[in-house]
Formats: sequence, structure tokens, C-alpha cells
Amino acid sequence: MKKYYPGIPPQISGLGKSGRKSLFSWPAKFGERLPILFIFLVVLLFASCLSPSFSTGDSRRIPADFFGIIPGGQGPLSREHEFLDELGVVWMRNTFYWSDIERRPGEWDFARYDEYVEEGKKAGRKILAILAYDTSWIYEDNKRRRNITPERLPHYLRYVEAVVRRYQGKIDAYEIWNEPNWVFWKGTDQDFFELSRAALQKIRELDPPVKIVAGSFSWVPKKFIRDMFDAGALDGADAVSFHPYGVNPESSLKQYDRFAKVLAEKGYTGEIWVTEVGYPTDGYYPTRVPEAVFPEYVVKTLAGLAVRGAHTVFWYELTGAYFGGKEPNRVNSEYFFGLANPDYTPRVGVAAYTLCGRYIAGAEYRPELPVRENLPPAVETLYFRGEGGLSTLILWNSGKSPLPLRVKLPGSAQTLHDIVSGEGRALPEETELLLDTAPQFFTWQSGPAGALPPVAARR
Repeated sequence: MKKYYPGIPPQISGLGKSGRKSLFSWPAKFGERLPILFIFLVVLLFASCLSPSFSTGDSRRIPADFFGIIPGGQGPLSREHEFLDELGVVWMRNTFYWSDIERRPGEWDFARYDEYVEEGKKAGRKILAILAYDTSWIYEDNKRRRNITPERLPHYLRYVEAVVRRYQGKIDAYEIWNEPNWVFWKGTDQDFFELSRAALQKIRELDPPVKIVAGSFSWVPKKFIRDMFDAGALDGADAVSFHPYGVNPESSLKQYDRFAKVLAEKGYTGEIWVTEVGYPTDGYYPTRVPEAVFPEYVVKTLAGLAVRGAHTVFWYELTGAYFGGKEPNRVNSEYFFGLANPDYTPRVGVAAYTLCGRYIAGAEYRPELPVRENLPPAVETLYFRGEGGLSTLILWNSGKSPLPLRVKLPGSAQTLHDIVSGEGRALPEETELLLDTAPQFFTWQSGPAGALPPVAARR
């Protein structure tokens, strides 16, 4: 019997491994997909034209558990966790499918999820469990449609209760549903708001210390978000989450800024989690990027979200979604989000992610550094000071032409890391370079606080 892991349902037509009905397979006819794809493309292209500054004016400590990922689950869980250790990943996010756990009324099967949780805790991982979607027996015709009406809601809440009771003290956070403003919810907005409100109350009642993440919005649906707040559907949540998929890091960060603004307008002061973000390197999604720029996008997206105030960011995803060693369909972008192949051989973005995981998590972002001398606004400078004076400086140039630059890093062990290979090259205290759009990733030992600051100057 073929073994598969949580987060990878059996290969069912129209469903991706995360339970996502991809644009490739939804709706069935290509002509019916065109309006959706057109809207998707227009929104993303508009966002990409608005280029925010990557740096922000406020210093902040990047949480030690900033880095999370959507695991692939293609092979042995022990090997998966070895790979996650190399990446510096703390959190894993996966769907605890109601349809897997309660296939028939009152018949509970947690076997696969027990293994997933046990292996995760053994590896020291934190687990975010998504409570979704539906199960066929709640419908009269036995056909799932992701429409939990008030009459069906008690069934969903019993599933929530069963999961929370079983994993109390083992699951670190629960996320209620996934992308309800997109294709994963078919009912009315009000019915979803009631589901969210009731699930929040149920989880809090059963496991008071556990973190509750709500929202899980696709992009930034302003009206839906505001209506959800007004309905009390986010009351008591520890974090509100969303998925800022964009055509480039600038569009993803612009979405973050818009999202934070909407939440602030509603008086929200809790944590913001990005529970999905990433870029495919093939297929026909408008967010597809060439492999050559994928490492650049990884660094810019993660660093940009870190300095903006995101509490935890889950990269989509660890490995590609294809099964059994078969070559993927090169039309479907869902196969090409992974940082690694299904056998855990690294793809081109692994080194970039690992550098961020190693040097940004737990560090303090200091926007006043480095000292900028005669630099145009197009030059981005992100400085992080870690434990014991371990410093990180990420530089790149958003301008049209490469810029000659001088970088002075007072201290010792100055190293320039290649974001594609991960290899480090020792540097003198002062070095010159030609800066273009690819991030330059420096680390060094800067000594005690108050020591000479790093300098980035136009040559």
C-alpha cells in the first residue's frame, strides 16, 4: 500500500497536495478559467507597479521563531526534519483534514496525524494545524462542497473539539480554515464568519494557552476583512494571517503594507502572520519567476517581511508537489514552488533561505545602520545585529544601472555569502563592489555595542 503523509491527500483530480484546487484544474474548462486568471493577473501587475521601500523606520527584534514552511511530506519524516534543521525552520504548517479524520460520523482516525505530530515534536518543531475543510457525510447527496451552514456547524465544531483534545500540549497553534475569500469556501460570508467565531471560542475553551490564528486571507480582500472584524469573527485571535502572493517581492510587501493598514484601521494590535508566500519557477501562474532570480526573491521577500513586522512567515513550500518520482506537468505551477526536489536534493533557492534562517531570526533590525554616505534611495540597506555582535548586512540596488559602492564593516570575520551557492568568501574590513539587483549578503563580528558602525558609501 502506498504511504502518504498529512498535507498530501490521495491524488484526486482537481486537488493539489495542500488541498488547494489550483488554477490549472479549477474550473474544469479553460474558457471558464480565463476571467479568474485575468483578474488575478491585473491585481498582481497593479501591485507590482507600486514599489515600497524595503526598509522601515522602526527597529525591531525579529522573533526567534520567525521562519516556518509548508512541508512537502514526500519522503521519510526523519529526513524531512533533517532538511528543515539545515534551513533553520522552526514552524511547520499543515492541514488536519476533517475528511481524513472523520470519514464517517463519529469514527475518528488520527493515525497519520499522530505520526506527523510525534515526529515534529521529537525534532523540536512548532506545529501550526489548519482546521479545514469539510467531509462528505454532512451533505445530503454525499458530495463535498465546503459550505458549512449553521445547521452543519455543530458537526464541524465536534471535529475541532476532537482534534484540540487529542493534541492539547502538542499543537502550538491552530489556524481556522484556509483562504476563505478564494476557492476554499463556497458558502456565504456570514456563515463563514459564524464558523470562525464559534471555532475561536471552542479552541480557547478547550486549550486556553494555545495560539489561535484566524483569517488566512488570500491577498488583501479589504471588505471581507472589515466585515469579518465587524462580525466578531476575529475576536480573541492571537494572530491574523494572510497570503501575499505577488509577481515579485515589491508586490508582496505592498500587500503587507495594505493588510497592516486595514488591521490598524479596525484597531487590531495583535500579531500578523504570513502563513503562505512563495514563487513558482515554472507553469503558467502569473507569479512565475525564472530560476535565475528565485534566490534574489527569497532573500528580498523574507528580509522585507521581517523588517516590516511580520511575526512568523511560512514559505510555500519545502518540496514540489509531484508524486512517486514522476516528472511534473510543466504547465501546472503548483509543482514548482519547492525549495527542494521530492528527494530533498536542493533547488536553487535553498542557500538563500538558509542564509536568512541562520542570520536574521532572533536578530535586531537597526534601520539607522549602516551609515549611508551619498547613496541614492534605490540602494536598499538592511542591517541586523544578532547575539554577541554577529552582524548581517543585506544590500542591493533597485536602480536601472549597477552602482559602484564601498562597504566598510569594522570588526572581524567579514564574509560575503553567495545567495545561490551558499559559499562564503573572506573579505577585508573595507571592500568595493558593483551593486546591482542581486542582494549582497555580508556577515561579520562587529564587537560590543557602540563599536564603529558599518558604512555603505557611493564610490
